Amino acid sequence: MQRTQDARITQIAQSANTGPGSYALLVVDDNEGSRYTLTRGLKCEGYTNIAITENGWRALEKVKARPFDLVLLDIMMPEVNDYEMLEHMKADAQLRRVQGIMISALDEMDSVIRCIELGAEDYLPKPFNPTLLRARVMSREKTHARRHSRVICDVRSAILKLHAKSK
Repeated sequence: MQRTQDARITQIAQSANTGPGSYALLVVDDNEGSRYTLTRGLKCEGYTNIAITENGWRALEKVKARPFDLVLLDIMMPEVNDYEMLEHMKADAQLRRVQGIMISALDEMDSVIRCIELGAEDYLPKPFNPTLLRARVMSREKTHARRHSRVICDVRSAILKLHAKSK
């Protein structure tokens, strides 16, 4: 029984591995040049687990199909704009944990405020500064790592309590 519990703790810890290679990113922008620039900048920082899509509908399909840690969303897009996409994500219990950074050429403070009120963790103006992009993505990654670390501690504590009760 102890080996099974230890194996489960190890499995949980491995699934929480952090670092640029394991941090899952989704870039959503209808502009091919912006998608390329964002993706290239992220890859230069060591992020390799990157998916891209050009609209909100496809992005929603992707985040429902596989887990992402962070979604970088352009606000102004055809079909579903990213305000709407963010609302869908934050309303869904499974998707609520996915962090979002809104990216837009809009430099109006009202837009920034609306994004934050809808649950976005951050906002980047276009054209974005690569240093600022790196800092904000790395900050979100650290938040993600702390959250996973707490989950692992909670699971380990619960397993130890169950183990103590079974003795």
